[in-house]
Amino acid sequence: RDYDAAVDSFRRAIEVRPDDYQLRNKLGATLANSNRSEEALSSYHMALSLKPKYARGWLNMAIAHSNLHNYSEASRCYLQTLSLNQEAKHVWSYLRIALTCDEQWDLLPLAASQNLSAFHEHFDFVEY
Repeated sequence: RDYDAAVDSFRRAIEVRPDDYQLRNKLGATLANSNRSEEALSSYHMALSLKPKYARGWLNMAIAHSNLHNYSEASRCYLQTLSLNQEAKHVWSYLRIALTCDEQWDLLPLAASQNLSAFHEHFDFVEY
């Protein structure tokens, strides 16, 4: 796959449409898929600054943080994703993996019960 060409294409598109949160998210995803998760974070941050309630952006940022072994921040982003999209049940398993990698054993029962509100005393996220 020619990720560099795709990255260049997304960057050119963003020059034309700088307020397009989806383009910024896709740039981040392309960077992350090419093992450049650290670079991807700034694209996700920009996408979310343009559309803070963009669940896919939060999920992608969580995955990038997981790839970088930033499991606590990944957990926070997974929780934000779940807050925005309760139908995304698969995200609970991603959260359990991040909590396990972070050795947050005491929080695993909360994830198993899928009790989003119970996580507020442990993580800073906005519940909608």
